[in-house]
Amino acid sequence: VVRLRVRPHSADAVAEALQLPEAQRWRGEDPAVYWLGPDQWLLTSDSQSPTVLIRMVDSKLSGQLCAATDISSSNVCYAFKGPAARTVLAMGCGIDLHKSAFTAGQCVRTRFANVQLFIVCVKSDNFDLYADRSHDRYLNDWLMKSGEDPMTRDSKYYF
Repeated sequence: VVRLRVRPHSADAVAEALQLPEAQRWRGEDPAVYWLGPDQWLLTSDSQSPTVLIRMVDSKLSGQLCAATDISSSNVCYAFKGPAARTVLAMGCGIDLHKSAFTAGQCVRTRFANVQLFIVCVKSDNFDLYADRSHDRYLNDWLMKSGEDPMTRDSKYYF
């Protein structure tokens, strides 16, 4: 996992040079690239190391001031899916997660159960959740307890 941050005034040029996704979108080739904000993106790969991703960014952005940082050790990613996944996520944040409002290919940063969370809609009821590793146990407990809520008790979700 690599976080890329650029100068705000050069974000459009960088996005074009690296073919980065637009606001609140992601693209899934390897590496997958997620929009985090107007001047920052997240790059993930199952086949390339963070060092290789950082070198790729450096070579394509030679002459541009940017920061590409390996944050693999500081983050945790949950694969969260099932018919109740949207309901559970909506219980913890203020984002409109209805299927018509938050579709596959979208991503958003939000506060979820009092924790900064990055939500990626992979497929209709299939999400990746990125958070700081220090919140891992808290989020795990929160998600497990959400199954006790009457709104989700009879539905299934997995993580």
